[in-house]
Amino acid sequence: MRRLHRARWVVADADTVINHGHLVVENGTIVSVGTGKGPKGVEVEEHGDTALVPAFVNAHTHLELSALSGRVNGTDGFAPWVRDLLAVRESIPRDELVLAAQRAVTEAEASGTLLFGEISTLGITRPLFENKGTKGIWFQELLGSPEPLSMPAGSKDAPWVSLAAHAPHTTAPGAIKAMKALAAEAGRPFSIHLDESDAEREFLTTGKGPWAEFLTERGIDYSSWPLPADDPVSYLLGLGVVDSSTLVVHLLQAGIPQLRRLADAGATAVCCIRSNRLLHGRVPDIEAMVGAGLTVALGTDSLASCESLSILDEMRAVATCAPGLSPAEIFRMATENGARALGFSERFGRLVPGCSARCLEVTPTSSGRSFSYGWFFDEGLAVRALQ
Repeated sequence: MRRLHRARWVVADADTVINHGHLVVENGTIVSVGTGKGPKGVEVEEHGDTALVPAFVNAHTHLELSALSGRVNGTDGFAPWVRDLLAVRESIPRDELVLAAQRAVTEAEASGTLLFGEISTLGITRPLFENKGTKGIWFQELLGSPEPLSMPAGSKDAPWVSLAAHAPHTTAPGAIKAMKALAAEAGRPFSIHLDESDAEREFLTTGKGPWAEFLTERGIDYSSWPLPADDPVSYLLGLGVVDSSTLVVHLLQAGIPQLRRLADAGATAVCCIRSNRLLHGRVPDIEAMVGAGLTVALGTDSLASCESLSILDEMRAVATCAPGLSPAEIFRMATENGARALGFSERFGRLVPGCSARCLEVTPTSSGRSFSYGWFFDEGLAVRALQ
């Protein structure tokens, strides 16, 4: 059955806003987009003075840590936070972790985020994607030197399943290369944290420091790793695992030469501004990333280090810390770029024929004659997800 959606504005993508536009939808898919009233003889839903926009994409989150909200101290530095997180997580019953993850998805979807890049070490969030209809990529995260190494069970028939290496300072280089190869063979994206902390940089460039001690405590043998390296980005690029299907997350300290090298390799940088500010007291230079030609998407990390999983909140944080970016560019990071990085560009990130009709109706706080991307930085913006 076809349905016609009419609105004052239809935002097909960050560069295309249709005034007095419409979408024709059939079986959950957009079949046409245009101006004016649209075809006759089709059931109509009028959206009035609102804009229909693509769903937001959270390209990096840890839903399985949602139960840790308010239970982990993030003010003493990154390594203490990790130790605290592991201890608290182990004290929480599995069913409580699962229920908290379910609530987190519901809340995120209510704020307009309908596509997720979920990073999971425990495996407890896979049923959200398998049974409950959550959309995106579920990454099984591994660290150390896992053997034998393979794609998660059943992933052949689950194209939303892939692998993530935790980080170059926690995961053996051979394992990182093997994971990337498995993900590439299956045609899936690959994700890894990169250049996030002082401890990571110190470890990779010297082979020593607090992180070396932490790895030893966790029983991870790093004696055969190619250390020291010039910097974390060079280390990862040297492993040959960075391409257009690789998401590199955080990049808090990478300089312009490193950003350009990542851009040349085709990577997508995923920035989690609010989490970075809490845990590290700094944020990545997103303006430099864009200037270097690097594609940027947005994530939130987890509720253990962030007040919400709302990409709207993340967009507002980016606007504050990167005032040189246009609102349209930030919107692109929250939609198109994230969908492409996760391998969903044919279904999400834009409102064009063939894309999912699961989009958003947004209502500005005050009526106006023209659409403005500045709306999304207003706390009073009303968002409703269309089914």
